[in-house]
This record gives sequence, structure tokens and C-alpha cells, in this order.
Amino acid sequence: MTRQEIIDAMFRVLSEKIKPSGLERFQSDARLLEDLGLDSSQVLQMLMFLELDNGLDMPEDALMNKDFETVRSVAQIMYEAQDLPKVEKGLEVYEDLKIHCVASCLSEIVKRNPALDHRILYFAVWDAQVCVNDRYVLSYHDDNIKHDFFFDWYEKLYGMRVMSWYDRGASKDENIAKLCSLVSQRRPGQHIMVMLDMHHLPERVNEFNKDPFPHYVMLGPTHDSDLWFMYDPDYRWEGVLRRERILEAVRQPSVAGGYFFSDRDAQPSRPEQVSAYFDVSVKLDHNPVTDAIRSVVQAHVEGLDKTGQPLPLDNLMKAVEEVPVMSPRKYAYEHGFAFFWRELGLDEAEFDQWCDVIDELAKTYKLIQYQAMKLSATRDLRLADKIFTLLDQQDQREFTLKKRLCEVKQHWYTAAQSASTREAPIGVE
Repeated sequence: MTRQEIIDAMFRVLSEKIKPSGLERFQSDARLLEDLGLDSSQVLQMLMFLELDNGLDMPEDALMNKDFETVRSVAQIMYEAQDLPKVEKGLEVYEDLKIHCVASCLSEIVKRNPALDHRILYFAVWDAQVCVNDRYVLSYHDDNIKHDFFFDWYEKLYGMRVMSWYDRGASKDENIAKLCSLVSQRRPGQHIMVMLDMHHLPERVNEFNKDPFPHYVMLGPTHDSDLWFMYDPDYRWEGVLRRERILEAVRQPSVAGGYFFSDRDAQPSRPEQVSAYFDVSVKLDHNPVTDAIRSVVQAHVEGLDKTGQPLPLDNLMKAVEEVPVMSPRKYAYEHGFAFFWRELGLDEAEFDQWCDVIDELAKTYKLIQYQAMKLSATRDLRLADKIFTLLDQQDQREFTLKKRLCEVKQHWYTAAQSASTREAPIGVE
């Protein structure tokens, strides 16, 4: 089970068998005693039912020596106690990264099936679409952004078809009624995604303090129709919230979108599909985030927007304020390197070196944003030269990453084809 599935199981045990007074406050960081109202015996009951009803193992050593303080700590202990395949630590990608909410929702379901590999899905994240409007404001979200590329390939790679339930031609109330119906009647294996505005959900931490903050999460029912279970894989957060509070965040004009899919037809990816997905995802001749920032800075230096209207340098500070939301996408490269490295059994030391390059790539965007803000505040055009130099270095860094990644991908695909040929029955081409 994934950590999210264990937390889901914890909520079922608590809501169906123990019924603590603070069940409405159930979420990843809730304290078992202070927030949920469990006593020490009830904590043991919960652990026992998790073991008996869900096949989880509670090691005696952990039972005696570990602190079961929060929902998250219990999930972590029980997750580590599972007899899962062990991998080299260096090939594990830091799990708390917030890279892409759509990709995170889709990959969470892939993770639950040990026959599938979620890292493949991230091939399209490091070069994912960014938006620059007519006033040269950079943004991670736009009403015109489509996720069809992800969804089409999700079906090709994993056999799970993602369908939209949200009707842009219908009213908000009609779409919310559809969402309520889907959640209340959710079938086993079905997953419901919705876009909501995190700024209007103060119960959740809005890490980037954005207003609005469009974000995809997944929803499910609980024993109480007034409470919904929210799954937010991008933020590693799970818990119950009042249905009306969630719907208020969905109702905002800043957001519109929702999808559902089932994991019943999930299937492993074939090498030729993985290779084709990689080839159409990687932009070998440009780097979208760096290109977008360069165009934003250049336009502000020249003082004209896309329609020929004056563009004051003062605007640059706000124009680049969403860079911190997009720069973590570069950590998706780690998923790509980890996939091929593990498949080929390559040297971990080189993997670590590439992770350092990826880390520098992601973090340098913070320096670029800072210099752009200084340029906006001081109007010292000499700073523009420094920014363009940093952007050129980013290009060089990212093209180097892509070159090595393409090399190992081709190596992997050649090996996969050879293995396939050897395994084919005699007489079969």
C-alpha cells in the first residue's frame, strides 16, 4: 500500500470502528491524541485493526519504541514495515517535491500498482507548458491550458482512460451538482479529480501564498455526507474537510475543470510506448521555462507588450512572481534519470552528479527572479545582461541534461528491444 492508501485505511478504521470525537479534524498532520481525541488504548486498537483488516504488519519493535504521534507518522511506520522491493537510496527521488498537481494525481494511482512505474509519467513535466500573456506576465496556469497530452498518454502508457466530467458550457451550480453526484456514487477503483482555488480553502496551507491558486486534488466520500475525503498527492496531504468548504473553493470563478478515471484496466507500459512518450515529451531544441522568462525580461527591457502597448519596467517584478511555482518542475528530471538508471543498473555516483545539476538548474531560477526584481526596482539595465547570462547558463545546463538523458534512454530502448527479441518464441518475428 502507498502512504496515501494507509492513511485512507486509517480513516476507515477510525470512522467505522472507533469513532473518536475529533474525527472531523482527521488529516495527515493531525495529532492522534490532541486533535482526533484518541486515548492510548484507542491508538492500539487502530493499529490492531489496520493490521487485521488491511494486511499491514505492525513490527513489535516499532510498537514498543516508536512514537505514534500523528496520522502521517503512523502511515510512515506502517509503510516502512511492508515487504516492498528495496532500492538504492540514491535512486529514490525526494517525495515531498511539489512538481505538477495533475501529474501527481495521475501518478499516485500508478504508484498503487506494483506492476506499473509512475516515473515514466514525469517525462512530460520538465518541459510542461508555461503561459505568457499579452502583457508578458509569466504564469503556470491559464484558462486555455489543456491537459489532453497527459491524459492521452496516460491511457497509452497505463491503459487508464481519463475523461472530463466538467462541462464548461454549463453553470457552476450544474457542475457542482455533477461533482456531488460523482463523489456520493463513486465506484470502487474510480478516482475523481477537481480543480479548486486553494486560496479559498484556508484549512489547507497555501505554500506559495497565491491568490488565486488553482490546484487539482482528488475527492472521495466518507460515512458522513457532509464530510469529504480529500487526496492531494502533490502536497502529500490527505484528510477530511467539510463538503461545503470544498465546494466553496470549487465554486470560485478562478477555476474550472474536473476529470475521472478508473484503475480497473491498468496495465504495464510497453517499451515502445515509453520510448515514444519520451521522444514526444523532450524538447531537444528549446527549454520552455527559460525561453519564457527570457521573453518576459526582454519585452520589459524593450518596453512594449504583444499588442504594442507600453510595458513599464516596474511591471517586471509581478511578471516573474510565479517562477517559484514552475522551477520545481525541473526536479522531474530526477524521475527520468532514476527510471533509466535503475532499469540499466548504472553507476549511482553518476546519478548523484546529475541530481546535483538538476538541483542547480531548479535553484538558479530563484537567483534569476531575484535579479529581475532588482532590475524592476532599480531600472539599472546592466542587470539585464546578468539575467540573460544566467538564462544562457540555464540553457547550457538543461541541454546537457537532455543530451545525457537521451543517451541512456536510447541505451535502455536498445536493450529492451534485444531482450524482447530473445524472449520471442521460435518462428515469431
